[in-house]
Amino acid sequence: MTTAPRAGLGSFERINEIYYTTDDGFSELRPREEPRHDAEHVAGLYEIFARYKNFHRRVAPERRERIHLVSVVGGLYGLNLIPIFKPREITFFDVNPHAVAYFNIIRRVWIEGRTADAFLGKLANGDYAVEAGQEEVIRGCIMKRHNGTLTEEEGRSARSFLSSWRYALDHYDLTRGLLADVPVHTRCEGMNEQTFKDFVAGQENLWMYCSNVFLFVFFDLTFRFPQNAALFASYFDETDMLDLATAGDGPVTVHCRIPMAIAE
Repeated sequence: MTTAPRAGLGSFERINEIYYTTDDGFSELRPREEPRHDAEHVAGLYEIFARYKNFHRRVAPERRERIHLVSVVGGLYGLNLIPIFKPREITFFDVNPHAVAYFNIIRRVWIEGRTADAFLGKLANGDYAVEAGQEEVIRGCIMKRHNGTLTEEEGRSARSFLSSWRYALDHYDLTRGLLADVPVHTRCEGMNEQTFKDFVAGQENLWMYCSNVFLFVFFDLTFRFPQNAALFASYFDETDMLDLATAGDGPVTVHCRIPMAIAE
């Protein structure tokens, strides 16, 4: 496969193209609306979480001590990886500037909320401060997502917040502490842009969650410090994991496509 399956389909940069919840970690839904949140449904989520936990557990302890988690915003499935990987630094990025603003809101409200229930209550009721304009629109859409009235014209969603961020919510205090205490950065750019490629090349200890970006665009990334680098992609409940530490001292180039592969 030389071209991404969905190359050229759609735009991702408008405010109505925020993904308020995620399809990552789930079987594909048709129609795109969560039917339930029962024990069987939750068990399926934890089967996916276990893949990331096992990857983390298998690497050397000294690697686990210095992870810089870099995640696409998307529907913020990457929040679940925070209590799993326990990073010492966090970066969230997205090509959509409104998605980056959405992450910043969720982070603020997460830190403000004393418990998971309090956090979800704040989202449901819009009980937090925002700036006029962009953030007001996002707050309104979050409330509509919670009560089930968000339309496709306003934003994208298929799951509840509880399902989308289940592991992070189950480990609320740990996630809250990491969001509050470790350095957290944001970037507004696509993974295939040169500025992002330069960022990746210069970073050590990079564990990157790419969601399903490679359905839409193929490109290469070069890592000058692969000794503690890893990439993760997901396609609903299918996951692709690549440990660059097996490739030597570097630099190492990764073909970012389906599946990911280290260049010969």
